[in-house]
Amino acid sequence: MEYDPPIEKRTTEQLIDIIEQKEEWKEDVVKMTKAELIKRGVPIEVQERKRRNRLKFRDRIQSVKNRAAYTTLEKILIVLFGPILVFIFQDLFLFQAGEGFKKKNRQGLFYLIIGLGLWGLTFYIIFS
Repeated sequence: MEYDPPIEKRTTEQLIDIIEQKEEWKEDVVKMTKAELIKRGVPIEVQERKRRNRLKFRDRIQSVKNRAAYTTLEKILIVLFGPILVFIFQDLFLFQAGEGFKKKNRQGLFYLIIGLGLWGLTFYIIFS
């Protein structure tokens, strides 16, 4: 099967990237890549070590994202000013931290809803 660019024409760094992310590639590509790296003098042990390091790094990143949370001050500011900012910027997901930040994303939405309720109650009391 032909690949563009061919495995033989790729840089060693590109080939190592393929090995490090072999779940994203077909098995025949990974085999050809390993063979090409061996031809270039990169032993299998080095290939596997780099792959393990990449997986450990990815796990550490995910661990940090899972633990991320808003501080108490940030929560208070979201409750008090979040609804106003959402109204101004017309973006309901303004306080979403991004992909992988499950706890922080839930917190942002939760405190924004509390803020909307607080502002709604305030306007209800004022205009009743």
